[in-house]
Amino acid sequence: MASTTQTIFLKRVVSVLMGILIVACTTDNNLKANQSGTSTESTNQGGTMKSSIKPPEGWLWSHDIAPDYIDDVLMPDWHLTRLSVYGDGKNRRFAAIVYREAGIAGHYLRDVTAAELDSKIAAMTARPISITAGETDGQPRFSLALQPGAEPQTKVLTGLDETELNQLTNDQQRVADLAVYVDGGIRKYAAIVEERPGPSLIFTRVTAKELDAQLRKHNVTPVRIRGFSEDGTRYFTAVAERLDTAKWAWYDEIDGDTVGSKLEKHNAYPFDLDAYRTDQGVRFTVIMYRDRN
Repeated sequence: MASTTQTIFLKRVVSVLMGILIVACTTDNNLKANQSGTSTESTNQGGTMKSSIKPPEGWLWSHDIAPDYIDDVLMPDWHLTRLSVYGDGKNRRFAAIVYREAGIAGHYLRDVTAAELDSKIAAMTARPISITAGETDGQPRFSLALQPGAEPQTKVLTGLDETELNQLTNDQQRVADLAVYVDGGIRKYAAIVEERPGPSLIFTRVTAKELDAQLRKHNVTPVRIRGFSEDGTRYFTAVAERLDTAKWAWYDEIDGDTVGSKLEKHNAYPFDLDAYRTDQGVRFTVIMYRDRN
């Protein structure tokens, strides 16, 4: 089967063991404004409860996926957890994170307009878990990864500004994923909102240093990080939660080889990935959590 997909890293199936909670965490940024990176430690202050999360049975991540070849990264019992579009025209490609979990089928929608989102999602009889945005024919188009099942209930919102994005979280719902895009010269957000108890925290338009400070202040783990550049400054909008994840790390502006080496170094799996094209080539923002093995 012909494919332009370049598989960078394939993880064997691992046994998931219950272990001692490791609360140290490392933030290592490869940013022009922060070349040396920063280090952050997290503690369960005041006995705050953290949601438990377990590593997948197996995983792979891939990039340089031509739009018509997304199916090539899907195998039986493997499903997309993240799609990220980057580039345009003939250079338009996707990056993906794929997890192995028995009995879970993966689905996706590609290049859907905002007006079509609700009807297209309903026709899939699946709930969206990941969203990415790019421009096709002069208008924003959205691509989504979906999973079967109606729970938790989700909704997809587009055309949000920063104030509207910040208003999406409360004790009954969380932002599961978000995308940053430009429409009519104005930066906008799209978000997938899940009805799940316990809020997620959103930090908008922060530098890497400011994001690290917020993560330490609130004793939270990043689950989604989206970057963008304005007037020569790299900003981030991030979603964080109180999670039992052992060690974690996040990186920005690293190439594919570095993503692979960082995953191996940390004995980690990719939880979130965002790809973007620069003058130096394709770069990635990635969140990785350590496997408990």
